[in-house]
Amino acid sequence: MQDNKIICRTGVCQYRHMWQMVWTNWIQSIVLFGITVGILAYGICDHNRVYQECYVEAGVDITPQDFFRVPGVEASFARSSDVIDTKQPGEYHIVLQADGFSYRSILHIKDSIPPAGEAFRVELELGQQCGAAAFVKNITDATPVSVSYREEPDFSQTGEQQVAVVLTDLGGNKTVIDSGLYISKVLYELTVEAGSRPPGLADFVLEGEDAELLTYVQGCNYTQPADKIVYSRVDGKVYQTIMHIVDTVSPEVMVKNLSGYMLVPRKAEDFIASVQDVTQVTSEFVQEPDITRAGEQTVVIKVTDEGGNEVTASAKLTLRADTEAPRIEGVADLEVFRGSTILYKENVSVSDNCMEGLQLIVDNHAVNVDEAGIYPITYTARDLAGNETSASANVIVCETNYTEAEIYALADDVLAGIITEDMTQTEKAKAIYVYIKSHVAYIEHSEKGNWLNAAYEGLARQKGDCFVYASTAKALLTRAGIANMDIAKIPTRTNHYWNLVDVGDGWYHFDTTPRSDHPEIFLWTEAQLMEYSASHRGTHNYDHDLYPEVN
Repeated sequence: MQDNKIICRTGVCQYRHMWQMVWTNWIQSIVLFGITVGILAYGICDHNRVYQECYVEAGVDITPQDFFRVPGVEASFARSSDVIDTKQPGEYHIVLQADGFSYRSILHIKDSIPPAGEAFRVELELGQQCGAAAFVKNITDATPVSVSYREEPDFSQTGEQQVAVVLTDLGGNKTVIDSGLYISKVLYELTVEAGSRPPGLADFVLEGEDAELLTYVQGCNYTQPADKIVYSRVDGKVYQTIMHIVDTVSPEVMVKNLSGYMLVPRKAEDFIASVQDVTQVTSEFVQEPDITRAGEQTVVIKVTDEGGNEVTASAKLTLRADTEAPRIEGVADLEVFRGSTILYKENVSVSDNCMEGLQLIVDNHAVNVDEAGIYPITYTARDLAGNETSASANVIVCETNYTEAEIYALADDVLAGIITEDMTQTEKAKAIYVYIKSHVAYIEHSEKGNWLNAAYEGLARQKGDCFVYASTAKALLTRAGIANMDIAKIPTRTNHYWNLVDVGDGWYHFDTTPRSDHPEIFLWTEAQLMEYSASHRGTHNYDHDLYPEVN
């Protein structure tokens, strides 16, 4: 650096003159003379060992040794010295430390070399823009370089045009780069307001003799903000345009005042009487209302559409305390068979002046359905305000020992009203099928294993599950003189039961259990039932080896 990077601008002759001045003023006190001598000695040392001012080109490496006239000095930058940034031209005040002394110098960093770069031709679609830096690449310089247009191009003009950009470094050196810009005939971006008509070819293509849209823009959903890619072909070349469907219009909202009981949760949409907007909207409270406080309060609802447009509206909420207890109806003793499932809340209803949050709680901890006896149960209705009403009843668990004669007597009573002697076997089977489907209500569970008890449930209580339906059909078919047989699905996570019947020409499937898709499985063939079972997760898969061949 001492040979070609730093130039010393100041010598030491001025300090010899200072020594002469001190010598002629010998009248000065010895103390002052000593101090002056020390200071001047330091100055001579300072300026004799280091360069007073140094000049360097930006970008070079600088070390503390570069400031000393004599090479090999062990030196370092002092903490009070300016931090040198060789990429930043300017004046730096340098403090050096060596051999127990401090030295000062001024460093001037200059940038005198212009930047360099390579031209880069830019292609844009109509509607796109870019900065000057896009037209140049591989920029080199010791300091940061800014790029600007000599004259900004016309981004609305299609075709080819020349572009000149100026590279300027921190030293003020400039380089002009000549490049080119081509702008296509198709818009790069198109913004469409949600709810407006679909755009046409002219909205995408500025010019071109042979132009067509390749994307069916009429099929887009213009009620939801989104970005769609639309393709077009102009003069044999395919272009793409980003179509922005935006919603910039705020919703129009009308709110209504509400009144009711304390503690009932409220939603922001409860206060909205009407809202108009092209896109979907959401609503929320600006601040949640205090549902624990009686009286009138103001609530503010914020409505936001899919475009992010927001509008607020204020409404009144008036609350009052609930002191009225709920009512329970339908509580009665329940008679069930041993081992049955009990539907405690069936036929029981609760009502209250405030129905929101109303609970019906059944205390049945004392009931043992596996042992015959009478067990107490308690129903409690509780509303949000804590008002309660209770009612008590008993569960009577009965032994299940119905005889065949009792069941057939019930079956005969039913048959007397639905069949006649002149009916064919098929007509009798149909009458039984229709009766069961229309008179027995479906419940999730009943006692299994005893078909007489199950038939009693269907004939007398008129409710039950698939085992009750099959057992009821068995009793009626048998008493009607129609050959029948029990059949069951191969057990999986669920079980199912139905019947096989023979009305004179072989066996058919006969299933009276109601299903959600309402099929009438009456005298179905094997092929019919297996097709249905396969499409409904194996509802009727059974072991064919255990049953006779079905038509």
